[in-house]
Amino acid sequence: MILLSQRALGTSDADHDLFVDRNRELKRVDRALRLGLNVYVHGPPGIGRTSFLRQIQRGRPEARYARLHGFNTLTERLEEVERGLTDQRSLRREAPNQRDQWATAIEKFSGTTYKSVEDPYKHLQAAAVKLPDDPLPAMLVDDLDDKGIVEMFGRWRDRAWEVPIQWVVSGTSVSLDPPADTFFDVVVELERFDSEELQDLLRRRTAAGPPVQRDTLKSMSESALESISPCTPRRALSVLRDLYLSDDLDHEARRLEEIQKARSNLKPTAVKVLDALGERGPTHASDEQLLAEVGVTRSRVVQILAELEAQGMVAAERSGRRKLYRPNPTRSASTVPGSSAAPEAP
Repeated sequence: MILLSQRALGTSDADHDLFVDRNRELKRVDRALRLGLNVYVHGPPGIGRTSFLRQIQRGRPEARYARLHGFNTLTERLEEVERGLTDQRSLRREAPNQRDQWATAIEKFSGTTYKSVEDPYKHLQAAAVKLPDDPLPAMLVDDLDDKGIVEMFGRWRDRAWEVPIQWVVSGTSVSLDPPADTFFDVVVELERFDSEELQDLLRRRTAAGPPVQRDTLKSMSESALESISPCTPRRALSVLRDLYLSDDLDHEARRLEEIQKARSNLKPTAVKVLDALGERGPTHASDEQLLAEVGVTRSRVVQILAELEAQGMVAAERSGRRKLYRPNPTRSASTVPGSSAAPEAP
């Protein structure tokens, strides 16, 4: 079966066979953990951070995994980390007194930790000291946003250091705000795949497919993947799915090549904005993650998005007072200024 799903890869042998080699990055993390160092792994959305963490877990039996997306307070995040560390679905807690209930309500409402809450790391500390310390447990934390990183490892940095755990935390920001930046001794960047790595992804994903389908998709996809290189695995799989599901592979392949030609006429910053939209999904010009990834001001992003919209490269829709932008997959690149292709007949 041809496997073009965008689901994150796990620790199984079958998923390991689908994992495109990041041997250099995995070795760097392994050496860091052997030295007792904390690691921050970063890359844009769709780069495969979850799959990467799962491969670390595959090679380290003592490693534990926790996904923190959707957990908004420090208490919730640390409880989920504790669940992952102890492999327990539920945690036994003593009944909170009235003061603790009041403080928890404030946490929930404000999204911040109330000052009078007693040591938030105490339960995680108690759970960690019960585990073997040789090797020291490695906690793999996935999908933690910037604010969560700053709170867990910045505001409570010294307390986090005291817990007998090694931390591998993934995020999208290239750099972390102080003092969270000093918590992590090693930084590992997951880069976009080049053309050789994209061809490896294609080979792995089509290896188990029927020969006719595999050979047809491979012949149509090689030039398409070459044209979008470098890109994230998510973007590559999206292109492969579009090709595979198309009624006319030749037409779809030509359309992708035309879009890439049109992209070649854009300035580098505009290409960054377009790529970020494709990897992040619909978003607005004030998205902090988008601004951090592109590295320009909001006013410049607004200008670029307006230009891309006028050229048909992105589509926009209203969401309250904001405009949400996304790449426009239905607009042929032949209609974009600078494309040499003739417009298609309506």
